[in-house]
Amino acid sequence: MSEIRETIDRTFEGAFIDPKVTALLVIDMQNGFCHEDSHMAGVWGTHRQRGIIPDVAKLVDIAHRHDMPVFWSRQVYTKKDVTRGRRRIHGHLTRQKFIPCLEGTWEEHLMDDMQACVGEDDHVMIKHRASFFQETRLSAMLRYHGIEMLLISGVNTEFCVETTVRDGYMQDFDVVVVEECVSNSRPNFHRDTLDKIQAYFGEVVHLNEVEGLIVAE
Repeated sequence: MSEIRETIDRTFEGAFIDPKVTALLVIDMQNGFCHEDSHMAGVWGTHRQRGIIPDVAKLVDIAHRHDMPVFWSRQVYTKKDVTRGRRRIHGHLTRQKFIPCLEGTWEEHLMDDMQACVGEDDHVMIKHRASFFQETRLSAMLRYHGIEMLLISGVNTEFCVETTVRDGYMQDFDVVVVEECVSNSRPNFHRDTLDKIQAYFGEVVHLNEVEGLIVAE
């Protein structure tokens, strides 16, 4: 198990995750970002993303058992997005030379093992940009549920996860990222994001700590 760098200190003492005001976000655990036959797998590899599926399933189970709302995002890139052609500086899709999770393809769907974890009261939302917050119903739904703290899981660490963390922090949510439940194709980007989160935006914890950090009801 990788360790959080000792130079970045944790800020909490004891249990601090109150299930009454906490929601779990599961970001983009889809075929296009995790499956071994995806476009991303052919360019960068996706074995690291697939590797977190059992841990994300455990985290979802913890949330369900403590009656925390669970919000799943599905990234869907539209076929006719005129903003892609407007850019004078190449965007990320042009740079990576493929479009993952294109609408109408099998890549846009959740991985089978993840779909099996979706509870009947969970919320599955489509997004079209990196952040789960941008132009979705997420902010409103979190307010309706009285949410003040977010548990974060999913892919990819340095892009959709980090962007969602930053937006959540800027909207005054407390943010907790579960280290074993986020991943990407490039370990150096993954580590850098976790260090930035711990330094500025929230707490990075291990999955085996989560139960002990939940405030007893």
